[in-house]
Amino acid sequence: MIRKAASKVMVLAAATLMTGATVMNCSKKSDSDDVGSVGLALTLPGGAVVNTVSYSITGGTPPLSMPLTGTIDVSAPGTTQATALVSGLNEGAYTVSMTASASDGQTCSGSAMFNVVRNQTAMASVILQCSKIRTTGSVAINGHLDQCPYITGISASSLQAQVGGNINVTVTATDLDGDAITYTWTNGTPATGSLTPTNAATAVFHCNAVGSSSLSIAITDTVCGDSLTNAIPLTCIPATTGTAGTTGTAGTTGTAGTTGTAGTTGTAGTTGTAGTTGTAGTTGTAGTTGTAGTTGTAGTTGTAGTTGTAGRGGTTGTAGTTGTAGTGGSSPPPPVEAIFPQSPASATAACRDCVAPFQTGIEGCLTIQTSDPTGYSLCQAAGACFRANPTCNQTGDTGSCFCGTNGGSCDSAVGSSGAANGPCVSQVTAAAGRQVVTGTTDSPTPATILSRYGDTAYAIGRLTSLASFAGAFCGGECQY
Repeated sequence: MIRKAASKVMVLAAATLMTGATVMNCSKKSDSDDVGSVGLALTLPGGAVVNTVSYSITGGTPPLSMPLTGTIDVSAPGTTQATALVSGLNEGAYTVSMTASASDGQTCSGSAMFNVVRNQTAMASVILQCSKIRTTGSVAINGHLDQCPYITGISASSLQAQVGGNINVTVTATDLDGDAITYTWTNGTPATGSLTPTNAATAVFHCNAVGSSSLSIAITDTVCGDSLTNAIPLTCIPATTGTAGTTGTAGTTGTAGTTGTAGTTGTAGTTGTAGTTGTAGTTGTAGTTGTAGTTGTAGTTGTAGTTGTAGRGGTTGTAGTTGTAGTGGSSPPPPVEAIFPQSPASATAACRDCVAPFQTGIEGCLTIQTSDPTGYSLCQAAGACFRANPTCNQTGDTGSCFCGTNGGSCDSAVGSSGAANGPCVSQVTAAAGRQVVTGTTDSPTPATILSRYGDTAYAIGRLTSLASFAGAFCGGECQY
């Protein structure tokens, strides 16, 4: 008697990872027990380590009530195949699905169909397709060029000031792309002095205590930039008493009043008829009043007119009046800095009043008028040139008065197209060569000239220390 098909069929299933697997025939024929089975075999790819392989069988006639599942342990050293023998399957079409996870993160899966025939072992060859998890990405590069801004010059109205005084500092920079430039000043010793503002091209250093500090400047267009570290060394010195004003010139002496004109003589009376009295002579005309003396010291008193001679029987002439005394003379106006407006006088006073809070007693040409007349004349000449060319003093930067349009090269290019070409080259050169403390004169190079800007030991420093303040903070009052 033939047993039921479900008990007579064996299936051998084999699985391979991406490549064909070596199939091992693990079926066994039994005359006494006609059961079916499936054998599984898996060859691992080179380098991939799989510890377990899972399988699931579905299908059959009638269909299996639930999948047949199992796990194959392939973790033993030297294992190269995964095999399994599943028996007790009914005749019919089946599907076997296999899954595995490799040690390198790959996940593998595959399936194959097979048919079970009674008393035979079916072979199922499964190819597992492995997918490795992608761990890389990509980037789209979109580059563009940016011309970094660069510093073309720095200046200071002075390298030292008294406690309570101010020093004006300025940086000039260029961005060839036309981008907006951001400025950042850094004060090395805040206890010595305060610096405001710190985010503009021009700033003011106010001396709070005796000591020294160094200023650094950095610029950027938000992409790249330029910087100078410890670029401007500053010193704060003790405050001293201000210099006394000079004495005004005395007024001139007024011209004396003129002498009054004498009265005229009366005309003699004519002879009357005999026995009668002659007619009296007329009265002499009075002398005129003396003209007043001109302005200055009081004029002398005018001489009185003389008495008219009486005519016969006439009255005496009236005396001339006294001349009016001259009024007091006025003193000439005091000298002013060449950077101040020369007219009207109200503008000069407004400029002087605006600049006064920034002066420390060592700034301006007038501070050397008596001690070094030569330096004073050179200082005033350069200041007059600044005054005549107000466009070269823009917001306190007087460097273009010397460098002109060659601000980036005028300190080194001598006799070339990049040399200084400002409107005041000769005047600045002469003032920069005059040492007002020792009273000596030299011939400075362009680089030395620019280094003496703001150095009050030289005539140019006395001028620029005041002119920078006038241009930066008093442009309206000083008509810059």
